[in-house]
Amino acid sequence: MNEIPVAVRGRMARGQDAAAMLGFLECHLWRRTVADAALVEFCAAHLAAGTLRGGLIEEVHNRTDEPVLLSAVGASAFVTDDAIAEFLSGERPMGALDMLLKAGRGEGGILARESDIAAGNAGAGLNLLVIGFAHRYENPEDPRCRALLARAIGHFVEAHSGFLLRQAAREDPEPIATVLISSGMREIRRYRLGDLEFAVTHRRRDDALPIFPDSITAQIFAHAPPIIRFSSAQRALLELASEGLTDEDIASAMAISINTVKRTWKLIYERVEERAPQVIGVRQAGPSQGRGAERRRHLLSYLKQHPQELRPFG
Repeated sequence: MNEIPVAVRGRMARGQDAAAMLGFLECHLWRRTVADAALVEFCAAHLAAGTLRGGLIEEVHNRTDEPVLLSAVGASAFVTDDAIAEFLSGERPMGALDMLLKAGRGEGGILARESDIAAGNAGAGLNLLVIGFAHRYENPEDPRCRALLARAIGHFVEAHSGFLLRQAAREDPEPIATVLISSGMREIRRYRLGDLEFAVTHRRRDDALPIFPDSITAQIFAHAPPIIRFSSAQRALLELASEGLTDEDIASAMAISINTVKRTWKLIYERVEERAPQVIGVRQAGPSQGRGAERRRHLLSYLKQHPQELRPFG
């Protein structure tokens, strides 16, 4: 059997992915069971609302009868000032997981609400806490692992670019921690947990740390305000379209009709033509065969370069 994947792809986790996301992190990072039905339901609701962010890296194999393989998972959230301060000052291992478990038990003042995220993007900025990242490969020299990590790093940047970050914090096992530190994160402390060594890292927006312009940290801290200002429903549709989903797949993922999808596209194009007509070109008189696909291609290309347009703002 050929085990070399044809493609390594990344996508944002949706509500229905909550159980798989938590189960993967339990197995490959936390190494203990933490998820019950209540936590899965909590994470599903917050993934759907965008107040919890999850990234899934999948491998697609040559054989059509081979299932898509979930090979890496990351989870993060925007948290309150008190929550990130507690994480940074705490001494317990798996402090980021503790914050998630507290939020899941109903303790308030931890996760930022959707309105808080929009206000932070338009104001003083957001506190990003990476709850965990893990992959399935034991040998970091495995060529498949290298391809996987390259895509995972790229997807992490894609998932968090466009937000106005005030500070970011995370804890990672080696050698991932070293990669983040070389990218500009500042080491706070280290600890061992079983056979793994972890490092807690942190960066503020105004820290005078030496980072390369294209480093992971530099890319997620780069920011410009949006111009088009899409609605919440429009952003949700565009995020799915950016992942390559068809209109039929988008309708299924958003639990809306195909007609609603088409109406939303119409409103999206109207807003773009009003606020940034150069993105898709000036409206042409009369029908133009294939112009819809061309407009979509231009718009999605623009959004890839300007991810702030897909973030809540205001």
